[in-house]
Amino acid sequence: MSEKAGSQSGGSSEASGVTVSDIQELIRRKEEIEAQIKANYEVLESGLQVDDEILEFGSVNTQNFQSLQNIGSVVQHSEGKPLNVTVMRRGEKHQLRLVPTRWAGKGLLGCNIIPLQR
Repeated sequence: MSEKAGSQSGGSSEASGVTVSDIQELIRRKEEIEAQIKANYEVLESGLQVDDEILEFGSVNTQNFQSLQNIGSVVQHSEGKPLNVTVMRRGEKHQLRLVPTRWAGKGLLGCNIIPLQR
């Protein structure tokens, strides 16, 4: 059997170069990805969707909003507590409840909030 045929059937000699640390890194990455999926699923379950325009986020609203730091502060002080969030989605207002929670990724929401460019 040729070298090429051996590697196609999975008999590659490269497999012997896998170390325990390589496997541990793959497991760590798998756990990180699973945590991100779980967090994103929880955000979707709460009702927040891509392209929602946030009108009110806890005590922050369109009248007192200055920067994303306002929302970050509300999130930090509300860990584990439900937050009322009002969004505009395709021309309709929706009332949501989010609970900022620690997860494997950054932040407490499992998503990024970006400023609306007008």
